[in-house]
Amino acid sequence: MAAKLSNDDLRSISRIYSEWVSEKCQKHFSILVTGKTGVGKSRLVNALVGKPVAQEGRLRTACTDTVTAHRVVIYGVEVVVWDSPGLQDGSCNERFYLADMKQKLDRGFDVMIYCLSMTETRFQDADKNAIRVMTEFFGKDLWKKAVVALNFANRISDPDEEDELAYFMNEKYSWNKAIDEFLSDLGIDCKVRDAIPVVPTGTYKKLRLPTCENWLSELWISCYSVMSDSSGLTWYRINQDRVRFPGSSTAPQEYSAAAVACSPSCEDDNQLLIPERDTTQGPDDLGDIPREIPLNQEQEERFWKKIWSAFVNGCRKVKLMVSNLSHAVLKSINREEA
Repeated sequence: MAAKLSNDDLRSISRIYSEWVSEKCQKHFSILVTGKTGVGKSRLVNALVGKPVAQEGRLRTACTDTVTAHRVVIYGVEVVVWDSPGLQDGSCNERFYLADMKQKLDRGFDVMIYCLSMTETRFQDADKNAIRVMTEFFGKDLWKKAVVALNFANRISDPDEEDELAYFMNEKYSWNKAIDEFLSDLGIDCKVRDAIPVVPTGTYKKLRLPTCENWLSELWISCYSVMSDSSGLTWYRINQDRVRFPGSSTAPQEYSAAAVACSPSCEDDNQLLIPERDTTQGPDDLGDIPREIPLNQEQEERFWKKIWSAFVNGCRKVKLMVSNLSHAVLKSINREEA
């Protein structure tokens, strides 16, 4: 535990940790979101990013013959959302479309979110075909950074009005089973399939679902869990003013060590405590996009364990010092700086 360390040790670890995070954070972050037109991709991505980066609903201009990029700069990070509905909508030449996608995503992507409608009665052939051709073109490793979002989950209700939770869980199980069986047929390894999060999502105004208190929090941490270490740290940086840990203030005045370390470098170390407001984040009018992503205790544990493992294994300076300790060290540092 953190209590076994002296104050000098904690300060040393905090400094090394900030340096490590600063080295790991990226200047670019890419999200590939795919699924049929009208399945709620734009609203989902806007909720995750916290900015109206992608046009929603009637504001959108239909364009399914090419991959569309939506860009926004958040805390110095260029966030690019790639929308690719053409494969599912049957409106494109597959080989041309995939070649265009691969060329535009020359840097790769940090996470792929495949959107399905949970209200569909079955796994549609259009989605199966899209998944098949994407897997063939990009390779099976595509699914190591993938999350499946079951959109419109708030519309799922027990027609007999007997047991909403049991009915909802059964619907989710059916989707999990159908997705897993299809990916298995494509030759995706069992360990990879088991690690793919399948997350029901609802609306901005109805964040609670029968299986969770906040679907956005679960989707956010699920995306984080499949990302690389550097992508995960950048993901947190993008949302540093929205993520809430249990017991934290609803209106934070300062940022955690992880977020601060990703801020632009400064000659005066004291200026790192409270970074200046970033004026390049995009429109201030967020509409009804949720302002907060509150993590519960289990989600917080997942967050810090992933960072801790990467920090200890990737930083030789502290490996011996903290070999018998846990991620509680970082939680302690974070609380002291918040």
